[in-house]
Amino acid sequence: MSAFASSLLDTPDGVERWHFVTYDQLNQKLLPEIDAQSLGLIFIETSWKAKQLPYHKQKLALQLSNQRHFALEMQQLGHPIRYIFGKKEYYAILEELTDEIGVITVNKPAELILRKSISNLTNNGKIEVLEHKGWLTTSEDFISSVGESPPWRMDKFYRHIRKSRNIMLDVDGKPLGGSWSLDDQNRLPWDGAVELPKKPIFEVDEITQEVIQMIESKYSHHPGKIIPENLPTSITDANRLWKWAKSSVMHWFGPYEDAMTQEHKTLFHTTISSLLNLNRLMPINLLNDTLELDIPLNSKEGFVRQIIGWREFVRHVHELTEGFETDHAPINARPAAGWKGEWPEPRITPNVLENSFQLPPTFWGEESGMLCLDTAVSDVVETGYAHHIPRLMVLANIGNLLGINPRELTDWFWAMFTDAYDWVVEPNVLAMGTYAVGEMMTTKPYVSGTPYIKKMGDYCGDCSLHFKKSCPISDMYWNFLEENQDHFRNNHRMAMPMRTLAKRTQQAKDTAKEVTQYVRAQMSRGLKLDPIILEGIKS
Repeated sequence: MSAFASSLLDTPDGVERWHFVTYDQLNQKLLPEIDAQSLGLIFIETSWKAKQLPYHKQKLALQLSNQRHFALEMQQLGHPIRYIFGKKEYYAILEELTDEIGVITVNKPAELILRKSISNLTNNGKIEVLEHKGWLTTSEDFISSVGESPPWRMDKFYRHIRKSRNIMLDVDGKPLGGSWSLDDQNRLPWDGAVELPKKPIFEVDEITQEVIQMIESKYSHHPGKIIPENLPTSITDANRLWKWAKSSVMHWFGPYEDAMTQEHKTLFHTTISSLLNLNRLMPINLLNDTLELDIPLNSKEGFVRQIIGWREFVRHVHELTEGFETDHAPINARPAAGWKGEWPEPRITPNVLENSFQLPPTFWGEESGMLCLDTAVSDVVETGYAHHIPRLMVLANIGNLLGINPRELTDWFWAMFTDAYDWVVEPNVLAMGTYAVGEMMTTKPYVSGTPYIKKMGDYCGDCSLHFKKSCPISDMYWNFLEENQDHFRNNHRMAMPMRTLAKRTQQAKDTAKEVTQYVRAQMSRGLKLDPIILEGIKS
């Protein structure tokens, strides 16, 4: 018998109530407030979930080991535990349980995929849905600040929450620092001016080792690697990571928030997002702790904006739009973004720019020759993580310039990042990263050419492609604007680049198109870009 299974006790008689703990609600504070001995907890570990997408092995290890550790932590506090291993969808396992033990409670699932799975059971009263106490804001907060119908804007929502909760305000109710967002103070490239932090490593116990062995055996066909010492799996590990973040990175988080460097994978990012989205760390605790920290205001505001601004905002958007699902005929996206194997058909979601290029092998690890892209991809393949600027301004940006089908790019993000769940990844990629839903929650596409990546990163000097002579990204940027000019012509946020586009010569436009076509052809075959060919096209 395994170390985990042998640690589970027999279920006692007399349990008054059974509560299903979802895979991303792993915190005692989320449980119904009744005596531990009276509240039995149900955990489900089903291979059905791992068959929905080719989830990164590190992601599977992190989630499953945390779930097993949390079950034992709650057992130690006196809760009876039923830990079920299965192959069926959640509703089927839960329906069998309700036939045996009666009504089961569950906190409202964050993921649409789980809400849909159990919807029939909630509709017929077999499952009672409770409030999810992990969120910091309500749907009333959202609607009262930005309205019931789109377009929705995060800054209005963020200001409303700051005001209504009296967060970081002066005595006159004005924002500390004179502005609601201090993002303009958070754009330094990495300059080596301060010492880089050393990330903590975590001990791998028997339970985590069993999970790793199971994944390497059962899910060997999934992408990515498992780095055992990068797995915080117990509540002790989670608290230790947050303690490290507060003492080692939060001070410099602000100014270097947008910087990218080959020298260090995470710079001054806390890397707590995966544990936060599992609710191992509670957002209210992170918020309160941050407000008490003696750190520069731009670092404090930048982190607070992520916790009570963007994270809460995208959750509301996703919930109100039911994951952006649409009945419109899609431009076909491949299951699992083309990863080999049998996978369900992807969701049907908007694609306003009608992008149809298939996600190329580059995103699964084949080198393109663009060092910025290859570094970002290799970081994700190796660790399941990259901070928000490589995500937005390298991976999503280049994906959008290539014209990758936004559903495929979104499913890649969802599968490959350890902190990605549908409620957070779809707004981030479909809306912000690819502009696939139009102006619903962003005013313009987040696209750029070579200069931004050169300014904020240190890739260009070591890249096989010269940033002026052979780098294709700026040409791809101009071709993107040319291909989508009808869509952006009346967008006031795009007025300046569209005016510049109009002044470009036909030869420059033809060159940009030829460069883009060459990049698409090479990357679709998993081949590296040839700097000599690119120089020839651009000369």
